[in-house]
Amino acid sequence: MKPYLLVLHNKIRIALKHIKYKGVKSNGILLISRNTKISVTKKSQLILGNHLINDGRFVIIIQDGKVNIGDNVYFNEDAMISCKSSVEIGSGCRFGPNVKIFDNNHRFDAENGVSSEFKAAPISIGKNCWIGSNVVILKGATIGDNCVIGAGCVISGSIPEKSIVTQNREINIEPIKG
Repeated sequence: MKPYLLVLHNKIRIALKHIKYKGVKSNGILLISRNTKISVTKKSQLILGNHLINDGRFVIIIQDGKVNIGDNVYFNEDAMISCKSSVEIGSGCRFGPNVKIFDNNHRFDAENGVSSEFKAAPISIGKNCWIGSNVVILKGATIGDNCVIGAGCVISGSIPEKSIVTQNREINIEPIKG
C-alpha cells in the first residue's frame, strides 16, 4: 500500500477506535501495517506518538491498562504488547522482530496450579533504546534511556541507562553415542 494511503487508512482506523473507545489517541502520522491488531477495553488508554512505524504483524492488547508509545518508534515483524497495567515506551526506540512485552502474568501456586487471574506491574522503556530480536520484556521491567538489549534476552528487572544487555548462552556439542 502506498505510504500516503496507509497514513489515511490509519487516521480513519484510529478515529473509529477513538469514537468507540475514548482512550485511543494518535499524535501524528502512523505507518502501521494493515496487519496490526489493536484490542482495547472501554477503560483502556492507548496513545500513539507521531511517526510510529511497524512492518508486518503487530498486536496490541490492552485490558483496562495504559500504553503510551512515544514519537519515532519502529516495531519490526511480529511485535506484541499485552497490557493490564501500564507500558510506557520512550521516543526513538527500535524493536527487532518477534519482541514481546507483557506487563502481566497468570497467578499460580503449588496447590491450584495456574489461575485465570493475573498479576500486573508497569513496564517502562526509556528513549532511544534498541531492543533486539526475540526479546521478552516482563512485568515490572524498567529500561533506562539509550540502552541496547541483545537478541533473545528476557528482561524482568531494572536496566540502568546507557547499558548493553546480553545473555550468555553456551552451545554444548557432543558426538552421538551408540
